[in-house]
Amino acid sequence: MGKYDDIINMDRPKSNRPSMSRADRAKIFMPFAALKGYEEAIEEKQKLTTEKMRFS
Repeated sequence: MGKYDDIINMDRPKSNRPSMSRADRAKIFMPFAALKGYEEAIEEKQKLTTEKMRFS
């Protein structure tokens, strides 16, 4: 007899909470701004590195 023979064929327990809609569940995993101003700093850095140098 194995260690888990008594529970291996049991049904999965049911939650008492109502099911969450797919849209609500997706909101949990949406990206968020962990660092305030980070995106703006990256955009500014890209501007500085992508501008062409002009020689007069």
